Amino acid sequence: MKKLLFAVTLSTFSVAVMGQQVYELTAPAKEKVIYSGHLKLGGKSPSGGSIDVNSFYVSINGKPAIPVMGEFHYSRYPAEQWEEQILKIKAGGVNVIPTYVFWNIHEEVEGVFDWSGNRDLRKFIQLCQKHDMPVIVRVGPFCHGEIRNGGLPDWLFAKPLEVRSNDVNYLTIVKRLYEQIALQLKGLYYQDGGPIIGIQIENEHQHSAAPWAINYPGAPKDMTSATYDAGITMIGVSVQDKKITTAELGDLHMKTLKDMAEKAGMITPLYTATGWGNAAIVENEVIPVTAAYTYPFWAKPHMSPFCMFKDIQHHPDYAPVRYNTDKYPSFTAEMGVGIQMIYSRRPIVKAEAAEALMVRSLGSGANGIGYYMYHGGSTPKQNNGVGFLSDELMGVPKISYDFQAPIGEFGLVRDSYQNLRILHSFLEDFSSSLAPMETVLPEGNDRITPDNRETLRYAVRMKDDSGFIFMTNFQDHDTARVDQKDLQFKLNLRNESFMIPAKGTFTLKKDVSAILPFNLHMEDAVLKYATAQLLTKIEDNGKEHYFFFAPEGFTPEYSFDKATLKSGKSFYAPIPGVKSTFSITTKNGKKVMVTTLTREQALNTMKVNNRILITRATVLPEKDKCTLLSLGENRIDYILYPSRAGWKQQTIEVDPVSVVADWKKVGARRMTVHIDQPSLPQVNEYFLRVQYVGDVGMAFINGSIVLDHFYYGAPWTIGLKRFQNELKENDMNFYFRPLHKNAPYLIDLPHDAIPDFTQRGANCEVKNVEILPEYKAIINF
Repeated sequence: MKKLLFAVTLSTFSVAVMGQQVYELTAPAKEKVIYSGHLKLGGKSPSGGSIDVNSFYVSINGKPAIPVMGEFHYSRYPAEQWEEQILKIKAGGVNVIPTYVFWNIHEEVEGVFDWSGNRDLRKFIQLCQKHDMPVIVRVGPFCHGEIRNGGLPDWLFAKPLEVRSNDVNYLTIVKRLYEQIALQLKGLYYQDGGPIIGIQIENEHQHSAAPWAINYPGAPKDMTSATYDAGITMIGVSVQDKKITTAELGDLHMKTLKDMAEKAGMITPLYTATGWGNAAIVENEVIPVTAAYTYPFWAKPHMSPFCMFKDIQHHPDYAPVRYNTDKYPSFTAEMGVGIQMIYSRRPIVKAEAAEALMVRSLGSGANGIGYYMYHGGSTPKQNNGVGFLSDELMGVPKISYDFQAPIGEFGLVRDSYQNLRILHSFLEDFSSSLAPMETVLPEGNDRITPDNRETLRYAVRMKDDSGFIFMTNFQDHDTARVDQKDLQFKLNLRNESFMIPAKGTFTLKKDVSAILPFNLHMEDAVLKYATAQLLTKIEDNGKEHYFFFAPEGFTPEYSFDKATLKSGKSFYAPIPGVKSTFSITTKNGKKVMVTTLTREQALNTMKVNNRILITRATVLPEKDKCTLLSLGENRIDYILYPSRAGWKQQTIEVDPVSVVADWKKVGARRMTVHIDQPSLPQVNEYFLRVQYVGDVGMAFINGSIVLDHFYYGAPWTIGLKRFQNELKENDMNFYFRPLHKNAPYLIDLPHDAIPDFTQRGANCEVKNVEILPEYKAIINF
C-alpha cells in the first residue's frame, strides 16, 4: 500500500510503465541569468593570469572553473614531510590547499611569536609554490578547528576585553597578529606571482564558538565569543534557530577585520567567510562558503538532508543565511567527507558517503568544492611539553586529528581518496563546461524525504541543451536501502526530446552514485548520451582521447548524433576495460578516441603529464617522474598510457624488507615495542600496525605522550618517520584503556568491532603488532 500511495503523490515527475520507471525532466523556458561587476573580488598575476568572480562561478585565466580545495594544516604535520603530502594532495586532484593559522600555536606566550619548525608558515607556502599549488590562508583570529580555545591564546582570556568584537583593546592585539602573519606571507601573494589566491577572515562569526580551556569539572562552559553573542553561538555546524539581535555588530566586526588584513598587506583576488547558519559575512567583498556534515559528532545519529538534491545556491545547507544568495557562487568549504571523533561519539564515514555527498553537491549547483579535512594530522602540544593544544573540553583526542580524512594522520590514503579523485579528474578537464550550467530539478523533488528508498534522487545541470545527470542511491544512517531497478530518463530539452537509454533500462545499485553526460561536444561531434561516467581526457598523438568508466551495475553504451559524424557507426556498447577503445571520425574529419574503464580501474587512475597512470600505489607526481608508494607490497603494478608498453601492465619489484616488531605485553593494559628502522633505498617509511580492542590507546616515548587513538574497530597504523631519531634511543610504550559494555559510542561502531560482553563487562586486548615497510619505486618520463 505504501508504494502505491507514493507512486500517486509523485506521479508528476516519474511514470511507471510496465514495471519500469521513466523519470521525465523538462528544461526551463529561460536560462539562468548570470551577472558580474558587483563583487569586490578578483585580481591579476604578473604573468598575465587572472581570477574573476561573477554571481555563479569563478573564472581562471578567462575560463569558468570549479576549484577543488582540500584542507591541510601545516602545523599539524612534520615539516620535513610537507612536500610529500603536497604532492599526494595534488595527485588526488585537489588544486587549492586551504590552511589555518592557529594563533595560539604561534603566540603561546604573549608577544613571542614562533614561526619555526612545524610552525613555519612561509616555508609551507613556498613548497606549495614549488609545486604549483594555490593556497587559501585562513587567518582567524578565531579558527575553531578543534584547537584549544578555537585558536585564541590562553593569555587573551585574562585581559579586560571582548574577544571577537570591535573592542579597541582586542583589535589592537589582532592588528599585531595580522601584521605578523603578513610578514610571513610577504611576496607570496597572487599579485606577486605567488600561490596565495585567497584569505579567509575569522570563522563562523556569530554562529559558533569553542569553549575556553580554563574551566572546572561540572561547570558550564565559557565560550570564545563576545558577551553579547553568548546566547546565539553554538558548538558545531548547524541551523541557527535563534534570533540574532546583534547582527550589525557582527557585520561591522567582519568588515573591520577584512580592512585590517588588507592594511597589513594581505591583498588577494579572493576573500572568503563562513556563511552557514546565519554567520556574519562582508557584503559584496567575500564569497560566503558553506558546509555539510553527514556524520557530525555534535548531533545524534539521524538521516541528514545532505544526500538530497536541491538548488544549493538559492537554498544553502544550514539555512537561513544572512546574505543574498543570488549574488554569490555556491562554494563548499567544509564538506565532511570524514569527521573527527570525540570520546563519547565515534561516527564512521564510508567512502561511498563521501562520494554521494559530493555528487549531490555538484549536481545541486556547487561551483567550488572544499573539504574539511582532506588531510589529517596531529595537534602539537604546548611548547612547555606538558599541556595540550587540542580542544580537550570537546572530548577530542589529545593529539590525533586524523579526521578519517581521505589522507590520514600519517599520510596513508583511504578509499575516499580514490572515490573523490574520480570526481576531481572529471572537474579538471570539464569544469569549464559544467560551471556555467544551471541546476534543474524534477517536479516534486522537494517532496522526497531522506527515508524515501523508492524514488530516484537526481538533478540535471545544463546549458544550451548540453549537460549532465547527477544521481545517487546513498543515504547516511540508512541500512535498508535497496537497488533501484528498471530506470530510464526522458529529457525534454528546448530543441528535442530523447530517452536515456534509448531502449531498455538501467539499475542504480545501493550506495552507488553516478554522473551521465548528454549532448556532450567532443571536438565537433556530439555524444547524445552515454550510460557511462566521464573521467578525464588526454591528447593522444594529436587526437582527443576521452576516458569514461562504468559505474557499478551499469552497462555502458554511447549514442552519437549521426549528423556530426563523417561516417561509420553512431552507437557503441563496449565491454569495460583497457581493450574497450573505439574511435569516431567527426564531420570535419577529426578522429576522437573513447576508452571505457571498469570502476575499479577508474578508482586507480590519475592523469599525470598528459598520460594515464593506473595503479593501486599512492602516486607522488613531479614534472619528469612519479614516485609510487606501496604499503607492505614490494611488487608494484601499473599501466602507463601512452608508453612503449601501451596498455600492457608493467611491474616494478623491489627487494623485500622484513622488520620484526619486538613487542611484549606488560599486564593487560600495557606493552612496549622496540623498533628498528633500517635506512634502505626502497623504503619510504615504516609503519607500526597495532591490532587491539579497547577504549583508547596512548603511545609514549621517553616518558612523554606522543600519540593517542580512539578505538573504532580499525587497526591503529602509526607512521614512524617522525619519531626515527627518538626511537634510536628509546622504545615506544603503550597504554590501553579497557572498552566497557556501556560505552556511549558503541552505537557508532560496526557490529564486528564490538566484543562479546557476556563473560565480562570490559575488554582490553592487544591482538597483534607488526611493522610494515612502505616501499617506493620511481617511474621516469
